[in-house]
Amino acid sequence: MVRSFPRPVLLFAACLLLTACAGEETSAPSAETPSLTRSAGPVTIDLWHSEGARNGETLDRLVARFNASQDEVRVRATRQGDYLEAMAKLIASFSSGNVPALAYLDEGHIQKMIDSGAVTPVQQFIERDRYDLSDLDEKAVEYYTVQDTQWGMPFHADMGLLYYSKQVFREVGLDPEKPPRDLEELRQYSQKILKRSGSGQVVRSGIAIDIKGWLASVLAQHGDLYVDRANGHDGRATKVLFDNDTGRWFFQWWHDMVDEGLAVNVGRNPSYADGLLAVAADRAAMTFSFAGALGSVIDVLEGGEPGAKRIEIGVSQLPGVPDGTGLTGLAVYGLWILKQRPEQEQEAAWKFIKWLVEPEQQAEWFAGTGYLPISRSSIDLPAARDVVARYPLYQVPLDLYWGTPATPATMGALIGPGDEVAEAVTQAAEEMLVAGKDPLEALGDAADNANRTLTEYHERIGE
Repeated sequence: MVRSFPRPVLLFAACLLLTACAGEETSAPSAETPSLTRSAGPVTIDLWHSEGARNGETLDRLVARFNASQDEVRVRATRQGDYLEAMAKLIASFSSGNVPALAYLDEGHIQKMIDSGAVTPVQQFIERDRYDLSDLDEKAVEYYTVQDTQWGMPFHADMGLLYYSKQVFREVGLDPEKPPRDLEELRQYSQKILKRSGSGQVVRSGIAIDIKGWLASVLAQHGDLYVDRANGHDGRATKVLFDNDTGRWFFQWWHDMVDEGLAVNVGRNPSYADGLLAVAADRAAMTFSFAGALGSVIDVLEGGEPGAKRIEIGVSQLPGVPDGTGLTGLAVYGLWILKQRPEQEQEAAWKFIKWLVEPEQQAEWFAGTGYLPISRSSIDLPAARDVVARYPLYQVPLDLYWGTPATPATMGALIGPGDEVAEAVTQAAEEMLVAGKDPLEALGDAADNANRTLTEYHERIGE
């Protein structure tokens, strides 16, 4: 899934060169790397991440439990802002020398991390230790494997979902157990949900939609590609493909929904909460969000927070363009070891990574957040079984994830300037929804801007 935020492009270009030089100062771990038990005292490493709210609390608990479980490694977890802010800080750290041993990033930065030259591939540790990957879902491992090298370690999966208020569905005569199957049906549902005041003002829309990477998700569900060369998995992408029939249909639908009051535009929604808050405030009955929000949604919308209105939430697959494949676009977040850190810190990071992807920790992470475990055996453990029994909505994304095959469309686009390309789409949506630009013209301009971004990026890195 493509996240739509701006990026400091020139800073990255400079840091690519600085990182290439810095990378020569430290070597990647080898079979002769000293073991942690031979060091004087525990090795302390920094983990940079972007999780907040309940997800951040769950991560902190895992880190504390790991630190208490052994005396060789101490992990310091620090939130660095959202995923784009964290990536910008990480790039800046390459030249400052203040580099963490371990970075936890979303899937949109895979190619950029590889291009940075700042990473020690986990493939080296896997081969050296003959580490068994058989319990990890093949899709997740494939996500971080580029040109036969596994660069990062997948931590969990995520996907877009439709969240909806079952109370409102009942109020307007909709079956709360039958969410809309596609975007055309979602429009029909929204027409029933729409509520106006006596003066004709819209007081409740069908859905709250933020300006994020929903275009990429809609394309994936229709089996369409975001960029060429099999979404960048068969070589570097040279052009975007989103200005196609599916993309144009979606942009026109999006424009018309907002224009007619059937959808409310909540903007860029940097906190990922505005659409959900619109549902809580009865400004809308539905919104798009992610599986990784499930834990926090239960806390807030179902009355876990003092003063919050209790809402019975339903979740379903993100509706797509009619006649889609029925498959779901996937995202897989990963852990990266930075090679500028001393070898002992890289070894410590590897030890922590292995612990995080063990079934017990994967089950706890799933239960606490809603992020989908990549350990197959984790779903049979008590923590995972208990949360599904208590909140059956957890089962919905779990089934979608395990039932979705790895295809170029479902696995998402592998492109270096992913954030910059997504920003072109975001700006197009803003021009369409706020400035009144024609939807098809806006999408076409986004494609032109994105293609220029791709060309410029490849020129900068010499590809």
